[in-house]
Amino acid sequence: MRFLHLLAALAVLLVPALRAQDDESQFNRSQAERLNKFAKNAFDKGFPRQARLIWLQSIKLYDQDDAVAHKAIGNVKVGASWAPDPTFKYPTADTGTGADGSALFKAYEQLKKDLAGGHRRQAQTWARAGRKDRSEHHYQMVLRWVKDDAEAQKALEHHEIGGVTGTDLEQTLYDRSKAIERAVNEQSSVEYPVETVQAPNEALDVAQVKYVSVKSEHFLLHGDPEQEPFLKQALAWAERTARVTQVAFPWEARIGGEFAYFTSKDTYRQILKANAHQVPDLQWKLEHTSTSAVGTLAIGATESTQILFDAVVRNVAQGHAQFRSDALSEGIGHTFVGMMFNNNRLFAVDLKKQEGTTASEEDREYTSPNFDIWKTLALEMAWKMTGGVPALDLAWCEAATLTNEQRIKSWSFCDYVMRRDPEILRKFDRMILDAKQKKQKQPIEFAENFTKETGVSLVQLDKEWEDFWTEATPVLQAIRNNTPPLMAISKGVEKWLAAFNEARAANHAAPVTWSSQLSTRCYEHANYLKANKGERGVVAEHRQLAELGGNHLGNMFAQMAIVDVDANPANAKKMFERWMLIPGYRDTLVHDFLRSVGIFSEGNVLVMDVVAGLGRPKSKSSGYLCHPWKDATGIPDKVEVALIGPELEALLEKHGRGKQKVVGYPFTIHFGSMVLGDRLSYRCVAQDAKGEKIEGAILMESSTNRRASAPGMVTFYPFDPLPRGQIAVAWSWEVDGQAQSLQTRFATK
Repeated sequence: MRFLHLLAALAVLLVPALRAQDDESQFNRSQAERLNKFAKNAFDKGFPRQARLIWLQSIKLYDQDDAVAHKAIGNVKVGASWAPDPTFKYPTADTGTGADGSALFKAYEQLKKDLAGGHRRQAQTWARAGRKDRSEHHYQMVLRWVKDDAEAQKALEHHEIGGVTGTDLEQTLYDRSKAIERAVNEQSSVEYPVETVQAPNEALDVAQVKYVSVKSEHFLLHGDPEQEPFLKQALAWAERTARVTQVAFPWEARIGGEFAYFTSKDTYRQILKANAHQVPDLQWKLEHTSTSAVGTLAIGATESTQILFDAVVRNVAQGHAQFRSDALSEGIGHTFVGMMFNNNRLFAVDLKKQEGTTASEEDREYTSPNFDIWKTLALEMAWKMTGGVPALDLAWCEAATLTNEQRIKSWSFCDYVMRRDPEILRKFDRMILDAKQKKQKQPIEFAENFTKETGVSLVQLDKEWEDFWTEATPVLQAIRNNTPPLMAISKGVEKWLAAFNEARAANHAAPVTWSSQLSTRCYEHANYLKANKGERGVVAEHRQLAELGGNHLGNMFAQMAIVDVDANPANAKKMFERWMLIPGYRDTLVHDFLRSVGIFSEGNVLVMDVVAGLGRPKSKSSGYLCHPWKDATGIPDKVEVALIGPELEALLEKHGRGKQKVVGYPFTIHFGSMVLGDRLSYRCVAQDAKGEKIEGAILMESSTNRRASAPGMVTFYPFDPLPRGQIAVAWSWEVDGQAQSLQTRFATK
């Protein structure tokens, strides 16, 4: 009888656990259905990128075999698993209205509360069943969806971290991330002395190239004499980066280095050939690289000023990290360039050129220099169940054959683990080198040894990497501090897009799409300007000051953003006519390299991202062009200097015309994201109807203000107002030693 009573008592205890366990699969199915329903609505309303992320969440978090979500993103069942359908093309452009976007954002915020509520009830049920492991899982999921749930925080025994709560590991991640972030913000505005020096270099002298040398406290840089001001700026960035790496890495490293960067790739090849005995795999490097080394001298071809800056930052970071494996060296270089500039334009091996329609939208994104796009790619990779790149695979990567996915993983993995514990990366690097020297590829043994060496498995680091990029906890959300794309959808955005495309059509340019992802920085800068109404004018509108609530990355974005603080859709046509007077703004209206834009408007403040969406034109026949275009009429004769700003003022001052209030209407040539060929070879010859030369000067894509210059644009500023009548303009330059030219003829008003 006693035995029967014991069984009855045991059955009573087991009932809650059995019920909870039986309910778990039904609960997950219910949560997945909620997400799928929202994703379908977002897709139907014209926000496919947001829908895709939600479907990925449904699969990753609730049902790995969710047929609805898998089919929606283009997967097909292959045996017992799902795989991408190679013929399926998922749309990426947002086509929804601002009103629909705002409604979706509100609906998503409510959905997150509903999902969290479901997990809270499950956690309570499992707690009553005595299953602390399952209860804690659900409380963690509560905090994934709602960051400030007191019940979940108490149950998980979290402590306060930066205004939210988290674990000891998250405390480390938060503290290190904020320390690095502070260093970047502080260093971005610090000026370091750089002087021109006499510093002969044997490798350059043997190659018989002309060069100037500039020196800072720790670094020596050689380059084209005409680029001297930019070489000095580059070394200032090198010194700034050196201070940031000292915060990021706990080990001592010799700070210093000697670099040589020239604008022409022909010069780069000339140096390699002249020092062939010091360059392994010479022929391969001549054909496939833009950076290399001759002894201890780092050399490269930097086609733009920003690539020059990227190169020195990359070298400083790699020099301090001292990683020698391909994946980690590339990854840590991208990490610091991204932190300093939110862009990545330099690769150890040249990326293959995507020609015309052979490049998919995904290809364009992977080869984009914009770091916000890279972050989106890392996020989508972290949500995927299959098709990703495990951290273990980084051990066998080669720089010459890095795939797009491997590059994104190597960077995003280094970025995360550097915040967690950079010593883990250093041990990983040494193990990779040791395995390659022994020519052993034994992944299982390698993974086991990694766990012994570091105290954490690569599988666990992969899970943490996923959590970091998907912002699985309140602390990780606070570290990433991202603006949700649905939040960056402004009312009437579709009207601004239509007006913008109408203005482009009037200038013979193809229509562009709009992206809520690309609008997040626009939203942030518009709010900065809204909060700081005194920040108006050519300079102030294209910057963010830390003391006014801005930050370094926001400032970098603002420099090349389109900003109009007197924007009104009713007067859009006049606004775009005014933009045509401003070279950097004109750039967005005249060429087909612009594929997608970010837009956010509130009141009279309009901010646009016209950099992240640059890429190869869809049409194979499209290419670079000049403005004014051939046979144009009614071109204005002059522009006010104040409308363009300090960069033009400095150019005029350099040519002894510092007091001028007006210049002639600027001539521009547009290449998309990057000026082609030898930057020093560009010439512009203009004549009036009488054959008299029009004097002026060229300004490249080197300014920090969008009004004066833009990526991939060269501008000729006539010193004086243009004469009335016919004007003939001839552009010339060199690409790989081959002469290029473009002529146009137009008439002024």
